[in-house]
Amino acid sequence: MSILVILLPPRRRIVARPTERSDASAAGGQEYGYVLSNDGAQVSRHGRARASQLPRADAVLVVLADADVGWHRVNLPKAPAAKLRAALGSLLEDQLLEDDDAVHLALAPSAQAGQPTWVAAVHKAWLAEQLQIIEQGGLSVERVLPVSWPGDAPQGHFFEPVDAAGDVARMMLSHADQNGLSLLRLEGSLSRAVLAPMSAQPTRWTAEPAVAAPAERWLGSSVQVLTEAERALQATRSLWNLRQFDLAPRHRGTQALRDAWRRWLGPAWRPARVGLATLLVLQLLGLNAGAWQQKRALAEGRAAQEQLLRSTFPQVRAVL
Repeated sequence: MSILVILLPPRRRIVARPTERSDASAAGGQEYGYVLSNDGAQVSRHGRARASQLPRADAVLVVLADADVGWHRVNLPKAPAAKLRAALGSLLEDQLLEDDDAVHLALAPSAQAGQPTWVAAVHKAWLAEQLQIIEQGGLSVERVLPVSWPGDAPQGHFFEPVDAAGDVARMMLSHADQNGLSLLRLEGSLSRAVLAPMSAQPTRWTAEPAVAAPAERWLGSSVQVLTEAERALQATRSLWNLRQFDLAPRHRGTQALRDAWRRWLGPAWRPARVGLATLLVLQLLGLNAGAWQQKRALAEGRAAQEQLLRSTFPQVRAVL
């Protein structure tokens, strides 16, 4: 099953002329980084293209940058599904930097009522606009994913962030563990002081190729080289999906059928497909054999009737 991963550019925080930018985005002039994988495990192709020119695939996923997702740890309230979003907004009111209506919230995959869970927070209007542009280009986005998230084994990734204007910033570190996710600029001693208690536990360190050498010097140990495309494809193996509540796909029935069809075409169901195809072939052969036997029995019956008629009435010359 082929997968197309679309990397959203970081959200622009300060815009001098926001109206013009919105018009340009709506016109489809914005380019997106993308990663195409034919098997979901290896990068087949990557590059940049407008929404209407992005390659097609069986599944389309969107990955957000670390800086565009905020993380909050809360006890999930016991509320009906229709009122859960409002309950989360009230619970996080003092922690959010913007009004509740301007923030999109999403729960962790394993969230259970009454239990602690992670909640992802994203700028709602910006994400909705990006999804609209992509879907106007002819693609149906199934899932929206964070590129990294808290809660798993400690991981640190060194990278050179590219801001919304296309400028490359200095090297940064994204560190995620069970306590949350931190973005650190590796300048001065503050970053080392913040990272010291985090690095006390075993951590998987990765870095983009351009910053691998300086990252090793700063860290004092080796790191695994991981490209932006590989990291984005790695994020697709998680169970996260930020398309919840107001941004959930409205064509859920069609999407469910499409997901079921893709699972059926996946390698896990190959034995079942082979068995079903074999059964259909055997059924077809059985039907043909039965039809041949019926045809032969009818011909023999017809011949016996004709022979009986001729023996009873020898003067008959033709039998119609």
